[in-house]
Amino acid sequence: MSGKPVKRYAGSEFQRSLRRLKPEKRRKRLTYRDRSQLRFLKGLKPPFPKFLLDTTVYIDALQGRLPDEAEIALRAGSLWHSTVTEAELAALAGLLDPAHPETARVVEQVAASIEMRPEHRILTPDREAWREAGILAGLLARLQGYGKHERRKALNDALIFLTAAKNGCVVLTRNARDFDLLMQLDGRGQAVFYEAG
Repeated sequence: MSGKPVKRYAGSEFQRSLRRLKPEKRRKRLTYRDRSQLRFLKGLKPPFPKFLLDTTVYIDALQGRLPDEAEIALRAGSLWHSTVTEAELAALAGLLDPAHPETARVVEQVAASIEMRPEHRILTPDREAWREAGILAGLLARLQGYGKHERRKALNDALIFLTAAKNGCVVLTRNARDFDLLMQLDGRGQAVFYEAG
């Protein structure tokens, strides 16, 4: 390949994604913003935005670590779920040691958490979200010097982030570090953060 852009693809969906995200213009490592520049759940009052829940919410709920403001938001808010978080939670069923005495109980709790999701409130990333999440994850890997594990996590976070943006949701998460970076790269998405209790 010569390295020159192929003109017949100039109008392709992929090229449109590249024009929007402009990865070639990003050269410097991103820095985390001060917490005062981020939206935290503690400062929000109902009515809440439509929330797409990040995997951290389910984990903290299962471990009894959700703060009061998150419990209130989960009861009062319009909650949406992602197939990406379902996959991340389901991975535990294969990952956990079957010989460990707690594994069966944890897998049962995870299954119950997944099965409680209303079908009409489950969002699945479309082709555009997958494509742009790949670009964002690659950008983060290059700019922040991510290793293989961090790259995979960045892809999942970007899928959740872009699916939320496309469906008019705000990501609810404890993961301020990664979602702060995603918001810096793509202003379409929003996240609200909480701190585990």
